[in-house]
Amino acid sequence: MKMDLSWIKTFVSGPGFPGHFFALACGALLPFSFEPFSIWPLQFVSIALFYFSLKNLSAKQAMWRGWWFGLGAFAAGVSWVYVSIHFYSNTPAPLAILMTLGFVAGLAWFFALMTFTYQRFFSQLPLPFLSFAAIWMLFEWFRSWFLTGFPWLFLGDVHVDTWLKGFAPLLGVYSIGFIITLVSAYLVDHLDDLKNVKQNWKILASLFAAPWLIGIGLNQIEWTQLEENGDIKVVAIQGNIPQERKWLPEEIYPTLEKYRSASEENWDANLILWPETAITVLHHQAKEYIKFLDDEGRKNQTALLTGIPYQQNQDEPYPGAYHNTVIALGEGSGIYHKRKLVPFGEYMPFPESWRPLLSFFNIPMSQFQQGDESQPLLKITNEHHDYTVAPFICYDIVYPDFVAQQSTDSGLMVTISNDAWFGASIGPQQHLGIARMRALENGRYLLRSTNTGITALINHKGQVVDALPQFEYGVLTTEAQIRTGNTPFNFWGSWPMLLLGCFILVGLMARYKISKSKISNDQQNEKAA
Repeated sequence: MKMDLSWIKTFVSGPGFPGHFFALACGALLPFSFEPFSIWPLQFVSIALFYFSLKNLSAKQAMWRGWWFGLGAFAAGVSWVYVSIHFYSNTPAPLAILMTLGFVAGLAWFFALMTFTYQRFFSQLPLPFLSFAAIWMLFEWFRSWFLTGFPWLFLGDVHVDTWLKGFAPLLGVYSIGFIITLVSAYLVDHLDDLKNVKQNWKILASLFAAPWLIGIGLNQIEWTQLEENGDIKVVAIQGNIPQERKWLPEEIYPTLEKYRSASEENWDANLILWPETAITVLHHQAKEYIKFLDDEGRKNQTALLTGIPYQQNQDEPYPGAYHNTVIALGEGSGIYHKRKLVPFGEYMPFPESWRPLLSFFNIPMSQFQQGDESQPLLKITNEHHDYTVAPFICYDIVYPDFVAQQSTDSGLMVTISNDAWFGASIGPQQHLGIARMRALENGRYLLRSTNTGITALINHKGQVVDALPQFEYGVLTTEAQIRTGNTPFNFWGSWPMLLLGCFILVGLMARYKISKSKISNDQQNEKAA
């Protein structure tokens, strides 16, 4: 006797809360494909089931279905912001919970808008799985810049360890997300084909095997090359200063001494990297200390890069403005002010009258100003090496196109961060995973120094060469490579994929209108006959 399972389809893809809660569960499943879990096949499961749940909905119903999916994804994937809001900004737990819920609920509207757009304009077109993949990709890009952007939980970031990684230096992270979504949605639209594998094996083989095989081939290409004598000794220091004590006045001198002492033992390195705001006083307040480090670096032919808060002088473009900054000392030269600031953490994205809120949340160094767009790369010059370094501070590294633009023609990438804000949550490990994708996209070694971890060296293939354990003081001593040349992604960024997505949607819409017009003409001819 055949069991009637049609109620499952009604439950999952029908309107109303049963389907919404199903979408919530699908969304909550998605972050487990990312670091630190890395169960990447869950992406296919999550997206396929979510796509299936949209099948019988109106545009408005699909909007809410997308919102519930987004709520699940962001609640499970980025609710670590609660740690910084409650534990390190001293916000009462009930209010911190409400703020975290508000944050993830707001982010969920990206998915709501995506599914509304898909269902309203594209779900009835030919090849709906193709338009769904294009819409998903375009909305990932939209989320990377709208309201300063939140480029987190991008599907492609998962695949720095799979065969699909070969697409990253060619077309970037969005191309991998496009492939994942395309395959997942195709599975749903062609379930009958899966039942008849013998008849449809060519189509199925092309869909599943081709991207992976192409990815393997692409991964064999060395887009950038090791510079002659380009092996250098690098050091990254992990101070492990507790976040709750980092900005206390009595911690200033012990912190400075900790980093100085660690560097004293490693002046034989070509490059020493300190974390974000390793120096916890303003640049002009640490002149003597900075001069000492500069002199020692020159004497030992070593470049030292450190994070430090910076206040512009009266003769600079914005007198009195604060910046989150990297300065290069010793055999290094240049200064970089952070470009991608964290909303509500480093600046208030509202009128100045709202700024007292930052004081209420007690967030240290939360009045930064964005650095200029046209900042030059840092330069390292010594007896054996003369190269440029592309610097990134914390949140900078999560923006694919920004990093590609900044890294073009550089020899090495460095990023500094203070992920202590997020404690023992999954946030720091996700951050490292994103940094690995940036190294892969740009075909360069990436040296990463953080306050409490994860301090690491990542090679040009996105693999971790060496790393320090979290929440321990340590000095990472290893060898990096200076690379020459650029990846295709350095040159054209995400534009090929964005144009492809638009071309797909316009082409399918044109095909639909032509088909509809032909049907209408045939019907008129039948009536005339």
